[in-house]
Amino acid sequence: MKNLNYYFLSALAIFFLSLAYMTHQQRGGIITNQDACNEELQETAMMNNIMGAAPAAVHLGEQVPQNQDVENTAEETQEAPKPTIVAAKRVPKNPFKEKKYQDTVAIITGKMLGKKDRRIKFKPLVNELASTESQRISVKDDKTFEGEIVLKESGYYKMYYRSKKYLVYLTPGDKLDITFDPESDDKIVYGGTSAGINTYLLRKDQYDDDNSLARRELYKMPYNEFKDSVEVERKIKEDYLFSYIKNIDEVPAKFVGYEMADIEMEWANQYLDYKKLHPKYAPSDYESMDRFNYNFVKELNLRNSHLLVLKSFEDFIEDYFDMKADPKVDAQVPASLSGAVISERHRIKYDYIKEQFSSSAVRDYLRTKVVLSLIGEDGTPTMNPLIMQFRSDVKNKDYRKLVNDKYVKYAMIDDGSLAPDFEGVTIDGRVVRLSDFEGKYLYIDVWATWCGPCKHELPYFEILKEEYRGRNIEFISVSIDKSRFAWENMVREKNMQGHQLFVNGDFDSNFAALYSVKAVPQFILIDPQGQIIDLTARHPSGRVREDLAMLNL
Repeated sequence: MKNLNYYFLSALAIFFLSLAYMTHQQRGGIITNQDACNEELQETAMMNNIMGAAPAAVHLGEQVPQNQDVENTAEETQEAPKPTIVAAKRVPKNPFKEKKYQDTVAIITGKMLGKKDRRIKFKPLVNELASTESQRISVKDDKTFEGEIVLKESGYYKMYYRSKKYLVYLTPGDKLDITFDPESDDKIVYGGTSAGINTYLLRKDQYDDDNSLARRELYKMPYNEFKDSVEVERKIKEDYLFSYIKNIDEVPAKFVGYEMADIEMEWANQYLDYKKLHPKYAPSDYESMDRFNYNFVKELNLRNSHLLVLKSFEDFIEDYFDMKADPKVDAQVPASLSGAVISERHRIKYDYIKEQFSSSAVRDYLRTKVVLSLIGEDGTPTMNPLIMQFRSDVKNKDYRKLVNDKYVKYAMIDDGSLAPDFEGVTIDGRVVRLSDFEGKYLYIDVWATWCGPCKHELPYFEILKEEYRGRNIEFISVSIDKSRFAWENMVREKNMQGHQLFVNGDFDSNFAALYSVKAVPQFILIDPQGQIIDLTARHPSGRVREDLAMLNL
């Protein structure tokens, strides 16, 4: 441990110290064990000293003033509690087998600061491919709101307000009070019976956002140091979760099961990220890559279909499957832009799912992903045998609808089709049309300022442009933002060069309809004759260079 990255671990420890204090202040009447809270802060402070972190300016017992824009909701949080469900230093044997609740609703109240909108939307969080119905709560003229969310079991919900999204956890019988400012991520306070666990989720998300760049240091480390570092981080997160929930009157066992699984899957995803990123950050460290292995997967329960609700689980099974399957596919069928080759590669990958995963729910999820990828890459202008196999194997109505809808849409505009002409506006107001670039290959980045994955791809897109400067290809960025102001600000702020175009209308724009844009980022590859080579080309951060190498540039 002597050579661990002390900066990363110290920052992590400081975060959990401040988080423990802030969440204690914001839970109000939810925390009943003040001695336990003091003990928690003392233990965390001791951890800081061990790690060499600077002491935080926090004094036990000191009262921090509440946000003056937010009303105190302590009275609501002191209502008679429901029966305690779990508060133990371990996860129950089967936390996802939940009891039946007498209540069937969660009561949501609150007030918003800043500009008012008509309603707030709550949508159950399920896996990426499943569809769910949202429930809405109207906002009154005085910016307060009150309503009921109908639910049979506890679970995660996404709360939508305009373009803002907040993750909350609701249980039948909950009374959750929410005070927030849509213009500021920092101004959100929870009250009521589930204030504690929702404040925990809020702070956890903020930590992940704040430390996403610092975490890159992990992937530069030699393999043994990396393993020690992620193990320390995992242990800190687990200890913090249990030290947190022991001070809350009731915590659903299911919530604890999800959060422990999420910590574990984030830990596992870091191994996959290490395999992908370490060769880039430390290209001469061959020893670490020789030591890397998949033994850590033995600790994971990849049969638990409940975990499909977690993005960390979805990310892991997709990346892990790709890493295991792609070399086998490449060995049997070398990559090509030929439709027949693309179809065969996807068939091999589809068949390999059964070898890797025993859960039928996980298999069906991945089968759907593979078939959607096939349609995106090849367009399937005629009935493809793999789609017929999919319809025989997968009975999930949501998955079948996704595949069918995409099949129908891609049959109208397909790889090999003539690219529809469109026009966009430059930052200085000039109108530019796609046909203006006739005679050159085009690689189009469809993006938006609010899209995190889009912003992740921007630096890789710039590197790609530099690599192919002076060759027979143009790189075009097309923003589908609703707000031209937001687009112009980002273009200027990041000094984005090259062909920057704005098409008004978001996913409702004519451009999005013409090119079947349902999610961003989307990359489109077009040949000099204006024919679509690939409607969903590979990303700049991925293996698009392999495709470009096949072209006459």
